[in-house]
Amino acid sequence: MRARRPRTSRPSSPPMSPRYFGESAGSKADVIPPAQRAPVPEKPEINSWTLDALKQLEWKRFELLCVGYYEAMGFVVKTVPHGPDGGIDATLYKAGLDVPVAVVQCKAWSKPVKVEQVRALAGVMHEHKVRRGVFWSLSGYVGRPVKESADRAGIQLLDGAGIVERICALDQYKQATLLKQAFRGDYRTPTCAACGIKMVERKGSAGAFWGCQNYPGCKVRLSRNV
Repeated sequence: MRARRPRTSRPSSPPMSPRYFGESAGSKADVIPPAQRAPVPEKPEINSWTLDALKQLEWKRFELLCVGYYEAMGFVVKTVPHGPDGGIDATLYKAGLDVPVAVVQCKAWSKPVKVEQVRALAGVMHEHKVRRGVFWSLSGYVGRPVKESADRAGIQLLDGAGIVERICALDQYKQATLLKQAFRGDYRTPTCAACGIKMVERKGSAGAFWGCQNYPGCKVRLSRNV
């Protein structure tokens, strides 16, 4: 029997695994009143695709951009709305086919990706019997083993500049559409990986951090610098 084609995902995308803070959220972690929060720089007007513009995106918008880009390239994209992504942020299919042609992992980290993350994607590819992989890393990669591992596994490595280059290779309409989608509304406040909602600024014993609105039910937190 022919397998059913996966459901496409337009507005949602799986969140990347964020860097969790070591300190667990406790009773002293209170929401910071608006008047006491650190000043937020005015959002710059984004009129074109540049590396600086790309760096403005919080991690989930970065993933949504990845999904939108591959949809603009004509792929059917399968994602997970939120929760653990199993090492894959997007699975790419050609229209009408049930077998994936590639898997994609995204990292909007402030530090370069190391070889461990690339090897993890290679392991997932092997497990799912997918021969092609793509890694999106906003801050690039570090260490010679990264390229060697990627070459062996059939993984294409894209850094921030490479991503901008590929978006700018699209026609003007698709570029403008992606720009509008990526920078609509609040595109800088990070999203909770577990709940899929915007986080709020909280204050704990170690200082300010991003916490989930669903605390104490959800204790996911991110560094205020993320």
